[in-house]
Amino acid sequence: MQFEFKNKQMTYLEFKQNLFDFGVFSTNDIQRRFPEFDRRRLTEWQDKNYIVNIRNKWYCFPEYLNNDKFLWLIANKIHSPSYISLETALSWYQIIPEGVFSSTSITTNKPRQYNTVYGGFYYNSVKPKLFFGYKLYSLNSETRINHTFSPQVRIAEMEKAILDFFYINTQYNREKEIMDLRFNTNVVHDELSKSKLYEYLEQF
Repeated sequence: MQFEFKNKQMTYLEFKQNLFDFGVFSTNDIQRRFPEFDRRRLTEWQDKNYIVNIRNKWYCFPEYLNNDKFLWLIANKIHSPSYISLETALSWYQIIPEGVFSSTSITTNKPRQYNTVYGGFYYNSVKPKLFFGYKLYSLNSETRINHTFSPQVRIAEMEKAILDFFYINTQYNREKEIMDLRFNTNVVHDELSKSKLYEYLEQF
């Protein structure tokens, strides 16, 4: 559990204290904090379940995985810039009735799909001028960790999530097909801002 770092013994606990507030951290984050870090420790600590490998060079501490919405932070981090939108956001706003067990995002980067043991992460690409209409949502109340860290995730506003959905899913272009989606009209009527929807629509 110890290794040599700049002529002193550094423990896993010191490593954790330095990186815990990242929520999700990469090998680049480690390198910036600890230039002489021995990456063999990552394998050792995974085997002991001290850290969790999400994919490739991305990791987190297992405590965070108690919260299913922490997957949103993972989604923001492992393919950026991006924000949660489409089916994931629509489900969260209770606009669509189905539960969504993967994370769907919008990015200006290349479209990607990552399948991990913690779920699927799907990214649809838009032009940079359409990368707007998201807000920061704090996971503080959701994360069951006795810690002051309050991670924030980028998630589309309701109006933008709807527009993103139809922009990406061009097959829904007739009234019957849209009605078949079974959007929650009560939520749309009570909570959606028509003025914001039309303002955002102009950008499309």
